[in-house]
Amino acid sequence: MREHGTLRILHFGLGEIGIGIARETARTARLHSVAAVDLDSSKVGRPLGSLCGSGSSDVIVRASLMEALADAGSVDVAFHCAGSHLKDIEAGLLDLIEAGCNVVTTAEEVIFPYVGHPDAAERLDAAARRKGVTLYAAGVNPGFLLDRLPVYLSSMTLAPRSVRAVRMVDLSRRRAALRRKMGVGEDAASVSERTRRFAIGHAGFTESVQYVARALGWAIGPVEQALEPVVADRRVERAGEIVEPGAVLGLAHTAHAESADGHEINFSLTMRLDCSEPFDEIEIAGQPPILVRFPLGLHGDLATLASAVNAASFVATAPPGLISQLATPTA
Repeated sequence: MREHGTLRILHFGLGEIGIGIARETARTARLHSVAAVDLDSSKVGRPLGSLCGSGSSDVIVRASLMEALADAGSVDVAFHCAGSHLKDIEAGLLDLIEAGCNVVTTAEEVIFPYVGHPDAAERLDAAARRKGVTLYAAGVNPGFLLDRLPVYLSSMTLAPRSVRAVRMVDLSRRRAALRRKMGVGEDAASVSERTRRFAIGHAGFTESVQYVARALGWAIGPVEQALEPVVADRRVERAGEIVEPGAVLGLAHTAHAESADGHEINFSLTMRLDCSEPFDEIEIAGQPPILVRFPLGLHGDLATLASAVNAASFVATAPPGLISQLATPTA
């Protein structure tokens, strides 16, 4: 860590979440933005401060990592906000690692890539260890509510038998890009065709199930998933969106896995524009049983910004390598 604890920050990806992280970086005394990268031609060449509404105008958004690194001179931590799926982002992560950056990524599949993408996980871990830097997945879901939090909660019970988690998310309170990702306002038949292929919706659900199973030592079978559109039965107008009857309000996603000896994991995530009672709930069947509920739901966009920004000091001092599971007590 640098003198006075100030870390030099590179921003890789400036969508809504990436810009939000840049804004919070400017407000955080221990962090100092020194470089930014994005492929959007409307952003390249502009001062970072003009995009996020705060911070220095000295940092210019570049189209390549090489250019950004030339601007920065040196970087302690890179915030990577440039995709969800490892097949699309592994090369970018490796480039950041090879440049000697500790990396905090919001990519969902990095939370636990060891089952679905074992070769990529090995390459990323090996590169980070060789360069003496840390790669860490931040976020809320995955990253906290359906993986790290239930695993830590399990340390408060004996002989847990099952983990159940339910999220009801109000899309009217979330960013427009997420509503597009959930198919809001689209034709139900078109969305249904994509849900059958899992070509739409939330990423990282399977990885969260596998994270919990591995941490608890449960030898689960395949993760069974179901994904369906939530279809409006009346006209809904919220957050500047208009959804007619028969069109899509959001998505309902479930995942289930069990072991031969009777352990079960059940997750349910429903995101809809007209959600009247958002909440997050985690239940662990054990001795004693545990039930934790967030009555209004954890605001995923804001909490994702917090989890990333607050992880900067952690990765700057953590052991090198890919850090997925945190060293917390478990059942």
